Amino acid sequence: MILETFVSKVMAVGVPAPIIPFDYIPFAVFVGNLIQVILFIAGILAVVYLVFAGIQYITAGGDLVKTSTARTGIVNAIIGIVVILLAFSIVVWVQNVINLGKF
Repeated sequence: MILETFVSKVMAVGVPAPIIPFDYIPFAVFVGNLIQVILFIAGILAVVYLVFAGIQYITAGGDLVKTSTARTGIVNAIIGIVVILLAFSIVVWVQNVINLGKF
């Protein structure tokens, strides 16, 4: 309702209509796509964290505390990437099951 009002006001200003109407996308597909985008952003952040922890490990200079902190960061980033990949796979599988109605 709010979205339709916003679109009608935008169209009144002279902005061209969107290519795909808002009511064309099924809700399940919209939610699945939104989750995929969120997981993609989380994956990018996890890789950035992995690189940051790697740089910390390289620049630790033999300090045991810094090395331990960096190693923990690397392990946490790798675990996060694995969890994100598994979540992404599950979301894609659920989307396929919903769209196809079978495995």
